[in-house]
Amino acid sequence: MENLTFSDVNGNKLLGTLSIPARAESVVIMSHGFQSSKESKLYRELEYELNQVGIGTFRYDAYGHGPLYCKGQAHRVSRDVSLSKWIDSLGAAIAFVRSKGEYDIGLMGSSFGALVSFIVASQDPNIKALALKSPVTEPIEFWKQRLGNEKIAKWKQEGIMHYADHGENFQLDYGFWEDLNTFTTLEMAKSIICPVLIVHGGSDTVVPIKQSQELAEIVKTEVKVVKGANHNYADPSQYEEMKQVITAFLVGTLSH
Repeated sequence: MENLTFSDVNGNKLLGTLSIPARAESVVIMSHGFQSSKESKLYRELEYELNQVGIGTFRYDAYGHGPLYCKGQAHRVSRDVSLSKWIDSLGAAIAFVRSKGEYDIGLMGSSFGALVSFIVASQDPNIKALALKSPVTEPIEFWKQRLGNEKIAKWKQEGIMHYADHGENFQLDYGFWEDLNTFTTLEMAKSIICPVLIVHGGSDTVVPIKQSQELAEIVKTEVKVVKGANHNYADPSQYEEMKQVITAFLVGTLSH
C-alpha cells in the first residue's frame, strides 16, 4: 500500500492510496461521497477484501475534499468544488493507474461519487465494471428538491449558499449550480457499455431510490435494494449486506 500525491489536468494536487497485489490484473478506483474522503470505513475494507483475492485498489480524495483542501476548516468540502472538477479528479486517478500498468479498471462510487463514476464510465469505453452505491443520478433534481426555487434564487443573488440541513453544514459557490446545469446525466448514461451494479437503501431519505431506479432502466440492470437501510447503511447487518453485494460484483466481473 502506498500513500501518494498526484495531479489532475489543471495541476490541482490530489491524495491517493494505491494498493496493487503482485500479479493483479485489475484495479478498482473508489470515489467517495460528498463531504466524505478516501479514509471512510467502506473504502478501506473494500481495499482489504479485494486485495485478498488479487484485485488492486486506488482510493483517492476528490478535489475539494480531504486534508489538502479542508485541513483546519469547519467544513468537509471546499466552497469551490464542482462536478466538473470532481470528474477531473477521477480522470486523473484513472490516468495514474494506467501509468502503472495495463490493468483492467473498475469504478466504485458512493452517492455523489457514484454520479462522477457513471459519468466517467459513459465517456470511457475501456472501463470494465461499474459499482454504484446509493447514486445521485439527477443532481439538478436532487438539489431542487432540497432547496426549492426560492433558495436557489437567493444562492444566485448572493453568490454563495450556506447549507445547514439534513445534519450537514457547508458552503458552496453558485458556480457549483451553474456547472451542474451543463450536464444531462441520464442522457450520458446511455453510453455506458460495461456491467453495472446499483445498490440502494430501501429507506434512504437523502437520495431517493427513484434516482437509482431511473438509471437502472437506462443501463438495463436491477437495483439491489437493501431493505430498511438509510443512506449511511447505519445498521451493521445492512452495511455488511451492501458491502458483500459490491464485493461479489467486482470480484465476479474483474477476476481472471
